[in-house]
Amino acid sequence: MHQWEVEMKGRYGRCVALTVFFAACASPAWAQQEQQALPEEIRVWMERDQTQRWAAMIAEGDSIFNSRSCRRCHGEGGTSGRNGPDLTDAAWVQSDGSLEGIRRTIFWGVRREDFAGSEWRFEMNPGGGVDLSWEQYSSLAAYVWSLNNGTHLPER
Repeated sequence: MHQWEVEMKGRYGRCVALTVFFAACASPAWAQQEQQALPEEIRVWMERDQTQRWAAMIAEGDSIFNSRSCRRCHGEGGTSGRNGPDLTDAAWVQSDGSLEGIRRTIFWGVRREDFAGSEWRFEMNPGGGVDLSWEQYSSLAAYVWSLNNGTHLPER
């Protein structure tokens, strides 16, 4: 037997072993194991922590919105300025109104040819023309989402 034949048999054996291992890990019996419920005190702590983080994101987004270019176009508190739509009503002009849709609109901006309405004169630059971190995009989206939906956590 040649050396390359020995090496190929060894590689083939390892491939078969890995395939069997991954197949066993992905088996329905393994995947269907029930997760244990969290203890009540941990569940309450996690909800409180998540609510506090959400409130902090909204506060940071409020600060960004009202201290940067957002307020100039969308007005104080997002109630419609001269150059941008009202963000407090139920009608979303450039987004589906979801948290991710809002974040996407803020991140990419809106080009004039993509305007859903003809009453707006100016494009929205990506990030509103401001250099933001990903966390700041998320906070700004959380604030804009809260203008129409309140400060409760969005549904998952």
